[in-house]
Amino acid sequence: MPDPANDQSGHDNESESTEPPSSSDGEEASTPVDANDGGTDQDTPGDEDVSSPSNETLTLVAAQQQAEQAAEELLDHQFEGIIKAETSDSGGWRTVVEVIERSAIPDTQDIIGRYEIILDAAGKVTGYELLERYRRNEMKKEL
Repeated sequence: MPDPANDQSGHDNESESTEPPSSSDGEEASTPVDANDGGTDQDTPGDEDVSSPSNETLTLVAAQQQAEQAAEELLDHQFEGIIKAETSDSGGWRTVVEVIERSAIPDTQDIIGRYEIILDAAGKVTGYELLERYRRNEMKKEL
């Protein structure tokens, strides 16, 4: 029976003796163990991303950048500009962008497409719609 007690003590001592060789580094190793425990709960980048919904409301500049990116990806035409951006009733953004649907020479004959792109509060596209097409030389009333 003394042998099992010695084995348990020896086992515990072996565990402790395994940590002390790293103890000069082990103190640093102990800190990451604590940091991993605390880091998993508090400091991980994933947690910061999860906590970002409180900051999920887009600024005007961020909404414009999202609308430009969406226009380039969805419409597959040369981006011309954003002519309108306003908040929607749902907390997102309603933007109106223009793209060059057909280039012409002279450029006054370019065909411009005007699209509405709807973004939610997080900046994801929830819908888009063609509002009108016109030649660049035609004077259009701004929306």
